[in-house]
Amino acid sequence: MDLRPGYLKYIGICFVCLLFVQTACSKQPESVSGPKPENPPKWVDEQLASMSLDEKIGQMFIAGFKGEGSDEQALSVNEQARTLVTDYHVGGIIYFDRNVESPSQMAKLSNDLQKLALSTERKIPLFITVDQEGGKVARLKEGFTSFPGNMALGATRSKELAFQTGKEMGKELRAVGINLNMAPVMDVNNNPQNPVIGVRSFSENPELTAELGSDMIRGFHESKILTIAKHFPGHGDTAVDSHVGLPEIPHSMERLNQMELVPFKRAIAAGTDMVMSTHITFPALESTPGLPATLSENVLTGLLRKQLDYDGIIITDDMEMGAIVENFGTSEAAVRAVQAGADIVLVCHSLDRQTESIEAVKQAVEQGKIDEKRIDASVRRILSLKASLSPAFLTDPYVDVKKANQLAQQPDAAKIARQTSEQGVTLVTDTDQLIPLDPKQKLAVFTVNKPKAISRVLKQQGYDVSVSWIDSLSESQIPSLLAKSRQADAVLIALDQVKENRAWFRFVQKLQSEQIPVVIWGMDVPYGLSELPPGTTYIALYGSSNPLLEAGAKILSGEIKSQGLLPVTISDRFPYGWPANEKID
Repeated sequence: MDLRPGYLKYIGICFVCLLFVQTACSKQPESVSGPKPENPPKWVDEQLASMSLDEKIGQMFIAGFKGEGSDEQALSVNEQARTLVTDYHVGGIIYFDRNVESPSQMAKLSNDLQKLALSTERKIPLFITVDQEGGKVARLKEGFTSFPGNMALGATRSKELAFQTGKEMGKELRAVGINLNMAPVMDVNNNPQNPVIGVRSFSENPELTAELGSDMIRGFHESKILTIAKHFPGHGDTAVDSHVGLPEIPHSMERLNQMELVPFKRAIAAGTDMVMSTHITFPALESTPGLPATLSENVLTGLLRKQLDYDGIIITDDMEMGAIVENFGTSEAAVRAVQAGADIVLVCHSLDRQTESIEAVKQAVEQGKIDEKRIDASVRRILSLKASLSPAFLTDPYVDVKKANQLAQQPDAAKIARQTSEQGVTLVTDTDQLIPLDPKQKLAVFTVNKPKAISRVLKQQGYDVSVSWIDSLSESQIPSLLAKSRQADAVLIALDQVKENRAWFRFVQKLQSEQIPVVIWGMDVPYGLSELPPGTTYIALYGSSNPLLEAGAKILSGEIKSQGLLPVTISDRFPYGWPANEKID
């Protein structure tokens, strides 16, 4: 038998494999060499054994960086970023709008930051993170898919769409070098007066929130993106924004177990990589007056670590928020958070506050206020999680800048955003049966947001539209708006919250008194319906992203039927699950 053809084929395969190995190795900058990736646990042990106290404490901080001047843009590595990574050894960087221009710019920025980290003595790659929840809170906009957000997902009742949203959003994050997302929000929004969560929550129902949130975590993990479940033990039932004040949730432990804690227990079971603490006081959990969860050992160690048996990373919310700065000061709070059980302290903006906080934690260790073994435990969790991303990540955390623009907007992602919107947007009430509204009609549109986008989606449906952007309606403007309305066949008003401006209520009353057909688009939580005159036709969009606006226009024209079910209660007449019983598919 002649073995030469097979032998030559074998030699050819070996040659191709050799070329592949050489090509893969050449991706990494020649000047950077890192730890051996074959055995990540061994790498963790070796790193811990060789790290200085400064290096250990640095790993326990995630920090943001900004530019100088009024816009504070920082689209490339600047002095603040360089100082944080090389001098203070921070374990992660968080992006904000000021750091985002395009997918390719972000990919290059991520690569440059990682190269900076791997050029230090320890050569430990960074967590690179962002708040990309979808909907209202999305730092990545231009060049990225506009996902509808959690409450629109809640209105679909679809676990599959929640999973696919996490998966597709995760692909976009990974394409630009982000490996950790500050999502999903696991708060149960059961307080209509909540000024900060609202549509960022899936629902007022803890079980629905738990189901969809845990499936979104699975989706992110499918795309190799780490997750942060927030804001523990729950920010949904507050009437104060912790960015500016110190809220309190006065409920009993029994109630917390039945409501606020349900989604977090499910997130832990789903394997969330981190849990973010909130700057809210919980008297049932912490007896010290005015001590928020972020600084409470009873909450972070007693409840989260011991009772809920969570062994992942605990990260604080931003320590520059008003609840912390005004009551404790950032550096003191950083020390107290670590003492309470936090593994990572988040300080997002000021270099002075960032460095003061790092130095304060170091001083606390040197003075014996924090045991270095406590520091080691946190750093071990942090390094272990970094190693878990993949062995290759430890030495080659880079992404392909040339492919970033293409990978950040894929047809599959747009499809999921569209499906979520079309299944989530909810026709809540249409007493006068105005829907569908004939596209041949002339439409006067008044909106508090997105005038160009609204004009575009309505024209796509065939409407002859005149759009007016009304930032804040005053009583004196109502006569001129009525005059414009009389020249149209119908009126569409796109609002956030009516309670913020009661003049809209009176304007709708005037339109109804003149028998001018009027439809309301609710572009926030739909509680605003209860502030409008009875019988108002109301479509809940749960946001103003392009897919939601497009779905609202299609429902308006009759191209599609409304499928969404209310994820929150508006009133006795419009309860949770309206207009049908809730169902999780």
